[in-house]
Parts: sequence; C-alpha cells; structure tokens
Amino acid sequence: MKFVARIALSMTYAFAICIASLLSLIVPKRRPASGRLLAIGTFHNPNWFMAHIPPLANCGIDEIIVVGDGFMQQLPNVRMVVPNRFVAAIFSRSVAKLIWGFGCAIKYKPDLYMGYAIFPAATWALLLSRLFGRPCCFQLTSGKLELEGGGNRAENRLLASLKTPSPLVERLAFTLTRQFDLMIVRGSQAEDYVRKLGYIGPVATITGSVTIPETVQGPGERDIDLIYVARLTRRKRPDRYIEIVKRVAQEIPGVKAVVVGDGPEYEPVRQQVIAAGLQDNVELLGLRHDVPDLVARSRLFVLTSRWEGLSIALLEAMSGAVVPVASDVGDLADVVKNGVTGYLYDEDDLDSFTKTIVDLLSNEELQTTLAMSARQAVIDKSGIQAVTQQWHDVLREYVAMRDNSRSV
Repeated sequence: MKFVARIALSMTYAFAICIASLLSLIVPKRRPASGRLLAIGTFHNPNWFMAHIPPLANCGIDEIIVVGDGFMQQLPNVRMVVPNRFVAAIFSRSVAKLIWGFGCAIKYKPDLYMGYAIFPAATWALLLSRLFGRPCCFQLTSGKLELEGGGNRAENRLLASLKTPSPLVERLAFTLTRQFDLMIVRGSQAEDYVRKLGYIGPVATITGSVTIPETVQGPGERDIDLIYVARLTRRKRPDRYIEIVKRVAQEIPGVKAVVVGDGPEYEPVRQQVIAAGLQDNVELLGLRHDVPDLVARSRLFVLTSRWEGLSIALLEAMSGAVVPVASDVGDLADVVKNGVTGYLYDEDDLDSFTKTIVDLLSNEELQTTLAMSARQAVIDKSGIQAVTQQWHDVLREYVAMRDNSRSV
C-alpha cells in the first residue's frame, strides 16, 4: 500500500503542477464579478464546519458554494453541494468532488476557489481555478503536518498510507504549494514554514472562529475537573491523557475527568481506563453535540496531541474560561502563553502536565486569573466577529464583495 500511495500521490501532484502551469499561460485572468467563492473540503464534524464556514459566508461575499462529502448545516449565503453517492462509489469521493466542483464552476462562475488541505481539496481547487482563469486559495489547516514528508502523518487515508516520509512526494507537494495565489495558515509557525518553502505570495493568519459564551461560571461552580475533546486517533494521543489522569488521581483521588470524542482509539482508551482502575474517575462520552455545555462545566482543558495546527476545541474551551494545559505543538503557542493564559509542555513531559494540573486544581484563584485571560485572548483573536472581519479584509482583492460585511 505504501508503494501504491507514493505512485498515486506523485503522479497526481506532478499532473496538477504541469496542468496548472500550462493553464496559467493560456487562460486569461478574469476580474471578480460574481461575488461567489467555491470551497472544496472534507468536513469531519459539524463543529469544524461551523468554525470555518460562517465567517466566510458573512464577510461580504454573496455566496459560498461548499463541495463536501455530506450536508452539514443550513446557513445563509451557503450552498452545500454533495456529490452523488453512486458516482463517489465508482470514482472515489475524492474524484467525485473534482467532478462536482467542475459542474459548480460552470454553473456559478465563482470569483475565487479555495481548498481545505493539500490533498485532494486544494489540488482540485487549483486545477479548477486555472481552468477558469480565477485565483486560488490554499487553507493549510494542519500546518506543516500536511506537507512535511509528503504528508505521511496526516489523517487523509492516502497520505497516511505513505507510512514513512517520502522525499519525492514532499518535493512535489512543496512545488504545488508555490502555485497558489493566496495562503491561509492558522499561526505564526505555519507562516514561517511556508515562507521557508519558497512561497512568495500573500499569506494571512486566520484561525477558525469561536462563538463566545456571554457568561461563564467560576471554577467552584464546575463539576468536571479535566476535559479532553478530540477525535480519538494516535495523532491526538488520548493514551497520554489517561496516563496523566492516573497520575493526578494519585494526588487527588476524587478527580473527575471526561473524554469527548470517537475514533479508532476509542476501544484502546476504554481498555486503558479499566486496566488503570479509573472507572470512577474517567467517563468516556463518545461523540457529543453538547460540547459547549460540557466545556462550561469544566475547569481544565487537557490536550496531549503529538501534532496540531491550532485546535478549535482548545479555542472553544478557552473562550468558555477553561484553562488549557497542552502539548507545545503546532501554533498553540500563539494563544497559550505559559502562566498567562495556560500552560504548554513538551508532549512527553507527563510529570509537568501532572504537577501543573494538581497545582491548578488546588488553587481556584489562579484558575480564575488564567481562565479570564484565556477567554479574552480568544475573543481578540478568534471570536467570530474578529475572524469575519479578517476574512473581509483579506478577500476584497479576490472577490466582488460588498463594502460592508453582513452582521454576525
């Protein structure tokens, strides 16, 4: 499978680079006229969709056409387009999105094409944009994780099938990245990374958006000590979280922790809880639709990921005045400042995780100070109104936009 993945990705990227370069020479560039944006992506859950699409839909464009794998939620100014299941079964979901994207390009004539993640969404968006003489935006959703080693650590099945880094696929991915007209990243480290790749176009740092709760409770009014919210995969390392809870329970026997999420590591985590005798301390809640309510009841948000871009779940927790204690990965340091808005540690430093959590749970005054600082940091950087304005400022050059964005 590794060999097949390398061949498939190498051929796809090489083809995309050649065709996009050729089309750039022969297809004339067109001025913005329709006020529409065509976005292609895989939206794993409604929370992720709601974090990214509403600010785009409300930033002043007339309509955003979203080509995805399934219907998420009805929103003003958003047209959801889902490829036919029969076609997807024959050609794969990836190719089906390219076919449907082509149909939408003809029908709606968007001003700007956008892809979430390099493969396949951004690759397809680039080909379509060049075919129709429009600019293309690449949303680098997971930072260097998507490109480094060819993407072998990404969650996309074909990329993950690489297993180990592929220098050839990596070089082709870098070359493809340099073709885009606009790059959106989640944080400063990701921006530095794409500049080192030789990308010379405009780069904007825009996080996913967060709906800020109007009111929050103090630590003493919350009945969940630790909350973990993530898709349960090896990349997210939920096993580390359970090990940390085990250590904290040795100091605070009555500690209450929850795990919110589902995924391939759910059963191993359940077995780990049983083996550690933590059934009275840890509750596995699975996939939930009341995450904001659970966050509102929590004191500390623990993130033990091996890799991240900028976690939406972490931002949502901080907006609800929950103190983050997380791995120092990706662009988390842009919002989590040690001793100010939370704490970051080396992903393997479980001793520091444990000590900090014990200290925080024993000090409500410190919890409150950090929690309110964390909340304000997210309001300023990732509140939905702030993100909507950021998109408005960035896209004015590419889309026929109204002078004023819609109210959020």
